[in-house]
Amino acid sequence: MSRSRRSDGDLTKTKIIEAAGPLIAQYGFAKTANKTIAKVANVDLAAINYHFDGRDGLYQAVLMEAHAHYLDEQYLLELVESTYSPEEKLSLLLETLLHKLTEKDVWHGKVFIRELFSPSEHLLSFIELTGMRKFFLIRKLISQVANLDENDPAVLPCILSVMTPCMMLIIAGPNAQAPEPLKNIAQMPLHDLVEHFKKFSLAGLKAISQSNLKN
Repeated sequence: MSRSRRSDGDLTKTKIIEAAGPLIAQYGFAKTANKTIAKVANVDLAAINYHFDGRDGLYQAVLMEAHAHYLDEQYLLELVESTYSPEEKLSLLLETLLHKLTEKDVWHGKVFIRELFSPSEHLLSFIELTGMRKFFLIRKLISQVANLDENDPAVLPCILSVMTPCMMLIIAGPNAQAPEPLKNIAQMPLHDLVEHFKKFSLAGLKAISQSNLKN
């Protein structure tokens, strides 16, 4: 296949995903017809089957794009392998992630909220295909900060403690219908929010590190 044909194909795939994402975020996957997606993307209906092997393949691609918007695998890999100190790596990760999580008028978080509250087999497929590779990168980074072997079971609660509050911002963020206390958190100045998350996470992991050195 020529480079121009590959480029055209990639462009068409991107158009379809960008059309499908907001529609699925608003109406849900089951209520979003292929015909509607094709019309919004301005492509032939057959293009969905051609590029994604059908509806399920398209939805899987939408989930992957939604997650990559917040946690890009290549960015994570470069960050983990960089020469920054472990603490600097975690700070940069939190800055990038929180910036994305507090964006307004994006569809990515809404798609994941729908999937998390009504999980399907697509979520498991996503975790197996893409999610675990990102998890291992985050595990490596956090283990470095906590001064633990990345295979140490103690790393898992550390990951939960650092990442879960960040993920809550998908539910509490500006694009979600969150109750007032959660909404107030999302409305904090981004700088203040980032600084709090960095101090809280680094202090907790430092305590784990010091405890590990004593044992």
